[in-house]
Amino acid sequence: MTRGFITLATGKELYYQLARNLLMSYRLYTQNPMPFAIMCDRENEYTALFDDVVLLEHPLNSYWDKFELLVRSPYDETIFIDADCLAYADLNEYWDYFAGADDFTGCGTNYPIDSEKGLFQADQLGKYTGLVHWKPDICGGLYFIRRGPGCDALYQECQWISQHYDEFPWPDFCAPKADETVLCLAMAVHGMHAMIADPCNYGHPWEANEMEHDIFTGYCQYATEWHPRVSQGRLVHFGTRYCLLASYLFEVEKLNLMLRRGLRPGKQPPTLPLWETILYRWRFRYAWLIGKDFFHRAVGKLRRIFTGAKAD
Repeated sequence: MTRGFITLATGKELYYQLARNLLMSYRLYTQNPMPFAIMCDRENEYTALFDDVVLLEHPLNSYWDKFELLVRSPYDETIFIDADCLAYADLNEYWDYFAGADDFTGCGTNYPIDSEKGLFQADQLGKYTGLVHWKPDICGGLYFIRRGPGCDALYQECQWISQHYDEFPWPDFCAPKADETVLCLAMAVHGMHAMIADPCNYGHPWEANEMEHDIFTGYCQYATEWHPRVSQGRLVHFGTRYCLLASYLFEVEKLNLMLRRGLRPGKQPPTLPLWETILYRWRFRYAWLIGKDFFHRAVGKLRRIFTGAKAD
């Protein structure tokens, strides 16, 4: 049986850069790297770094490309991670978390069928009404996939649901489209459950009340309204929007510095030359990135005021 990780990048070069950063952070934090694949729409300098490349012939450049993971992964068992993530611990620990999982799952919860929570309502499911008995609710950044008839059937269900997407009253926050909604309904149809979320698995900046991380040391702590402070997170799922901000860019610069110097994470930050100590350990570079972002935002706002242009 083969096992490995996979991520996804299509369209803009930015997404390939993010995938590369995820891969490098994974390899930095494990002593025993497993095969890591990328599903993509072309080969380039970034895909050459991966162990396996799965080319999409007709990519949609959308969330729905993720459905292809169900049938196109090169491994018998696969853990999918969104490209806009960085590792802060050995992600091989995920295999213990997913031990005994259904053929497909993600992290979340399973609501009773009569609950008002979840991504669909039991009495508004068209042909599926009365055929599902719980409501999986998963996060789209971390999936487990076991190749075989179960995922083949799930894939076909996802294709049908996505083609009839607008016929279902999905929650407003899932507009205009979301892979999680389709997958959760298809999972319920085929008797698959969400894995109960472990807050240590990942943190999201957009939902955290507080978050601190340092890729030099693996320090990764965060808290949200639904769980207390996590003392050691494995992964930060930044989200594409946050990957353009100083918090992500600073971490990637530190990651690249470690790779150039052959450094490994440790309990203490690495010993660096004075100039790099000032930039990265004293965080002068982070302050510069924050200032640069503020300046660009201020200039953009003034431009819109004087020209009447709309925000990008």
